[in-house]
Amino acid sequence: MKPNEVVERFGGGKVTYEVSTHKGIKWIGRVIGLLLCVALIKWMPSEIGSKVLFYMLLFSIFWWMHSLDEVLVYICEHGFVVKRRPTTFRDYFYSILHSDDYYVYVPFDRVVGFTEQWKELQAVTPHGGIYVIPLDLQLVSYVDKMRMYEALQDYREDKSKEN
Repeated sequence: MKPNEVVERFGGGKVTYEVSTHKGIKWIGRVIGLLLCVALIKWMPSEIGSKVLFYMLLFSIFWWMHSLDEVLVYICEHGFVVKRRPTTFRDYFYSILHSDDYYVYVPFDRVVGFTEQWKELQAVTPHGGIYVIPLDLQLVSYVDKMRMYEALQDYREDKSKEN
């Protein structure tokens, strides 16, 4: 999903920053993925059935390497657009084909915070209940995590100045 699509689809305002997996993790993942692909191609068996399985494995490794570049959080003017983690096996395969359906907008005034391991975002419903959005932010850089906190703190400071 591109930033202009985020602005059109969600009412969070202009996208100020995009958060994705740490660059070092991306490069390590790409190197490991390419080494696995080379090893699979080198030791590919000659039987047709086994070749089909090896090609399916190669395709899934390339797909995983491509998914390393996905944006996990868009920081907007009025909230976060986060990519929630699929919770079931069936959800996981659906998310591969329809990844844009897994983005959720959470306004800053609803955000309570992130869990310690960056696996969940906790927010408040309009009726006072708490809901939890499962995330995959463990491999995001420390700088990007602090940017998310700063965006939240800046919004809260601006809100307190208005009151």
